[in-house]
Amino acid sequence: MGFFNWAAPLVRRYGDRFTAEDAGEIAGWLRPAVSPGGHVLDVGGGAGQLAMLLAEALDARVTVLDPTAEMVAHVPASERITGVQGTAEAMPLPDDAFDAIVVTDAFHHFRDQGAAVAEFARVVRDGGFVLVLELDPRPLSMRLIALGERLVGEPAAFMTPEELCSFMTARGIEGACVPLEKAGYRFVGRVSKRTGQA
Repeated sequence: MGFFNWAAPLVRRYGDRFTAEDAGEIAGWLRPAVSPGGHVLDVGGGAGQLAMLLAEALDARVTVLDPTAEMVAHVPASERITGVQGTAEAMPLPDDAFDAIVVTDAFHHFRDQGAAVAEFARVVRDGGFVLVLELDPRPLSMRLIALGERLVGEPAAFMTPEELCSFMTARGIEGACVPLEKAGYRFVGRVSKRTGQA
């Protein structure tokens, strides 16, 4: 995580990748699981830029979980936003605490993706949603990005949409992958604790 330690102030100042319009679209995907006043977990949420927008768009509380202390230190103080340091693979959070999880461009950074998904299923209530926005690794440009990430010590464990859907379903989070315009895709799945898998 060395890159994210020193880059935290830059991410906070210049990393506003998401617009209010983007957050509105993401909120629309989450809204069936998140009522006003609900609770969303932003895993790998960095300095909290998306969290601020989602809290407004969903009228919800958002917890930002990030492994880098420097990122969490830049999460804005707010009644509806909380920053927590921790990894996706071992979240310092209670069971069934969230209506939904959102993971934006971070899933490929997780060093144990299976453990992370098990944690998703643990901390999201039965019937809650898991939303993952990822990049499709098949285009040449994405293969170059993956190479660059590996050079700075990141796992760059990208999955194709088909791989991610199968991976999630096998772990009790069944959903669908849909292509997005910006070279990526979204997975939206529902946590089912009645199957005994999650």
